Amino acid sequence: MLVTSLRLWLALWLVSTGLWAALPADAESRIALIIGNSNYARATLRLANPANDAAAMQRALQQAGFETIVKLNASRLDFYRAVEEFSAKIARDPNSVGLFYYAGHGVQSEGVNYLIPVDAQIESDADLEADAFDVARVLRGMRAAQNEMNIVILDACRDNPLPRTMRGIERGLARMDAPSGTFIAYAAAPDQSAQDGERGGNGVFTSELVKAMAEPGLPLEQMFKKVIAGVNADTHGKQRPWSEASLQGDFYFHATVASADQARARLDSRAVELTFWESIRDSNNAADFAAYLNKYPHGEFAAIAANRVKQSAPATNSMAVSTALKKPPDGRCESILQRAQLGETLNDEDRAYIKERCQ
Repeated sequence: MLVTSLRLWLALWLVSTGLWAALPADAESRIALIIGNSNYARATLRLANPANDAAAMQRALQQAGFETIVKLNASRLDFYRAVEEFSAKIARDPNSVGLFYYAGHGVQSEGVNYLIPVDAQIESDADLEADAFDVARVLRGMRAAQNEMNIVILDACRDNPLPRTMRGIERGLARMDAPSGTFIAYAAAPDQSAQDGERGGNGVFTSELVKAMAEPGLPLEQMFKKVIAGVNADTHGKQRPWSEASLQGDFYFHATVASADQARARLDSRAVELTFWESIRDSNNAADFAAYLNKYPHGEFAAIAANRVKQSAPATNSMAVSTALKKPPDGRCESILQRAQLGETLNDEDRAYIKERCQ
């Protein structure tokens, strides 16, 4: 019964103080779909680094606690199957965070963004609907999943390699409105192209992205500002990443260690107070409650303790109660409390000593 009440009180206190979010949690599932297209069937479409970019993102996301689905050199059918699998996974948990990452060719036509599968045979604007993959399908899958938060990252704004006769094709990708709870990141600003980077390495954007993701304590939008600054410096202003967001809270790839440590320290202090209170709450001795007030004059149970002192202490014991309020705890009292702060479970003898002697 005591253990149950302790857990219930601590859970309610964590939620009320906001510390629940600062402590490590395993309730939130993180799922990522990563696609990197380098080896296009058409030689003129082939790219050096998207497969490397996908591998770098897989490592970075796994370190951030994501389960990853990885597709390299995806065909159009691969796109459909992978997005369907991804959408089903994020739909299983309403608290899940979904992330879609794509590196490869992408184009916009009449305001619609298309990702280019490796088996695409595109000769005219009409071929895009049949052979390319509309990014809006990813957003629709996320919306249907109704999960807590989603992130879309498109390193797909490379120069258009498709036939120049295709009149509807425009440079870069078009802006998309982010659905509620969604963050969309582009490797380059609207109507701007992205650089693929040196062969055998990573694209400029993804290189800066994985670097920023590894920094603890950076909210998602702050993290992306570092990516923008890094890419801007690397390309001498020729490429500037862009984002669209509709987020209500903060998301961290890696929570700050300091925040978690501080939260635990505050939790330990509250746990010690609760231990003290549990050891005296059924007492008929007013001096026990006076001792609590002496230790925790502004504690969670101060008002109750004051009432118990007032109701239980007879007038003839007022001097004894007053003395108890002023009497400092002995060395063993401090030792027991310090052990409790370090997370050690107190035995019955320790609890009895607190009740009888720490006054």
